[in-house]
Amino acid sequence: MNGWLMNGWMIGIAAFYAWLTVYALRVRRQSKFRLQVEPFIILIRYRSIWKRIQPLLNRQRLSLALLNGGTCTQEIIVVWAAECIGLSYMVLLITGLLAIRSGNHALLLIGLILAGCIPILRARELSGKVKKRQQSIVMELPELLSKLLLMVNAGENVMRALARTVEQKQNSSNPLYTELIAAIEGMKRGESLSIALEEMGRRCAVPEVKLFATTLLINARRGGDAFVPALRELTRQMWEKRKAIARTLGEQASSRLAFPLTIVFLLIMVLVGAPTIFMM
Repeated sequence: MNGWLMNGWMIGIAAFYAWLTVYALRVRRQSKFRLQVEPFIILIRYRSIWKRIQPLLNRQRLSLALLNGGTCTQEIIVVWAAECIGLSYMVLLITGLLAIRSGNHALLLIGLILAGCIPILRARELSGKVKKRQQSIVMELPELLSKLLLMVNAGENVMRALARTVEQKQNSSNPLYTELIAAIEGMKRGESLSIALEEMGRRCAVPEVKLFATTLLINARRGGDAFVPALRELTRQMWEKRKAIARTLGEQASSRLAFPLTIVFLLIMVLVGAPTIFMM
């Protein structure tokens, strides 16, 4: 009886996904179709469903906004949520089919646990990307400040020195230079310095970048007398920050190596001790 019940559940799940697929094809009418995600995008966009899950995605929306230039449209967050649901659904469907095939109902329970863990793991992965992005910005900021300080001490104008420094790193993949290029382009289009720097600080979402933007604004408003000492002090602080982050990353790397080394040690102990135990 339990086997028939589980078979019925799995057939119902597969039929529901097939219906969603056909419905999505009719709604979208596209030649290219994402089989795994598209049905769930259609499902999530129902007003009653979207109202219920939208409050649960606020933190992920902020993370996606940081990773997409400061904006996160409804399309982006819907696709991300649909990918989470689609992966969980596929894991549940595959483990259910394996459970039916093998007759082991415990596989379905394992599939339920894995399906529930996938959205949590995806959210943690998104938070990790944001943290890595912020760390890369803080790690690169001291070098930028050092070059800027060198050019300003040589008599260069602050904004021209900043533009020249950014031009040298135009092909860099670091998000700091991406946001600086966007701020400079905004000023060329007619935006004021304060608005461009404020937007840059908001997109970076790093306190050190906001402090750097504030230092540039002070220079623009009060002149260059107090700018060089302030920039020198900020450069010193950023180098200390970089050292602290490098120390933390080194400690994390060493702690990650401890687990596989422990496993290798236990395997060696088993290989060495097993013959002795069998001989006894």
